[in-house]
Amino acid sequence: MTDIKILLLVAKDGYSFVNQAKALSIGLSKLGVKNMVIRVTEKYPKDKILAYKPSVVMGVGSWHSYPELVKFPQQLGFRVLPWLVSDDRVDNFVEELNDLNFFLTTSNYCRKVFIRAGVKKEKIKVLYEAVDIDFWKEIPSDNLDNFLDLISIWEERIKIPLNYDLKKIKQKRIPILFTTGGDATSKGAQEILKALSLLDKKIPWIYIIKTWPSPGSFRKSAEELQIAIKEDVWEKVRYFSGEFSREFIRNLMNVCDIYVACSRSEGFGLPLVEAQLCGKPVVTMKGTSTSEVVEEGVGGLLCQSVITKEGPRANVEDLSKVLKKVLASEELRKTMGSKARQWAINKFAPEKIASELLDYIK
Repeated sequence: MTDIKILLLVAKDGYSFVNQAKALSIGLSKLGVKNMVIRVTEKYPKDKILAYKPSVVMGVGSWHSYPELVKFPQQLGFRVLPWLVSDDRVDNFVEELNDLNFFLTTSNYCRKVFIRAGVKKEKIKVLYEAVDIDFWKEIPSDNLDNFLDLISIWEERIKIPLNYDLKKIKQKRIPILFTTGGDATSKGAQEILKALSLLDKKIPWIYIIKTWPSPGSFRKSAEELQIAIKEDVWEKVRYFSGEFSREFIRNLMNVCDIYVACSRSEGFGLPLVEAQLCGKPVVTMKGTSTSEVVEEGVGGLLCQSVITKEGPRANVEDLSKVLKKVLASEELRKTMGSKARQWAINKFAPEKIASELLDYIK
């Protein structure tokens, strides 16, 4: 198998697909398999593909990108193995997917969505995402202190809301929750805020939300802040919105005590795995793929979900109970955090996922 050459062709929409491909590339390289990662841009990278002459083109992205990830490399004469994620529904390319020998998806949840849309179940195999275990890890305490200095705001003799001074929050041992996403609403932030507002006011917490700057994201953030204002918890919420490096996000992950994301739609749940690799317990919900990347009581806790017309949502009352449990016990957080990293390594290490891919290619 070492003679094989794999081209990882990444969809232009969604930077998370780049990380998905790069992590798999790490695993393939460690196994001695030649590979290259190319992202589709406005100008299709036809010349690069033809020059590389891959044995297999692996299209990495959403079903929406079927034409550029699957159809085009097929037209160039290459063997194609798609690795496609679904959202809550699949509206197109069902016949084309059924014409493939088989394709890969990132979770059993996505597989069920494809089947519900009419794709034959024997056409769909599950390959979880790989996660870079050498990058996502606990950082040294000196590095963490320097980062806290960078993102904390304080002034002598001037009263500033506590949520701005994250260094003081850490010193006071106030638990910090964290959610990251293109927008936070899709990660369940509105349900999380409502659940937090139900807690006894004596239970301390700070909630950090990191989003990607876009008109849609800003509109959703405004909705979340209205909830926080209505529930009188807005002074406990801290937003970061911007185009930050992976190192910045990893540092935020290290700052937090609990990673929480009850995604309304999720094809895998990469940040939940990244959090566990950083030794952080995770709170999520049942009902989407997130229950496949967090084992109850090992790396985190799961609340119940409810099905609405718009899709699954966290049960706010049950989520509040779960948050109360993990916020109230530093020992529980440490116990789950200590187990989380090894569990995630065993399941999502790049070499493991790359080895599973090679079995499919055979």
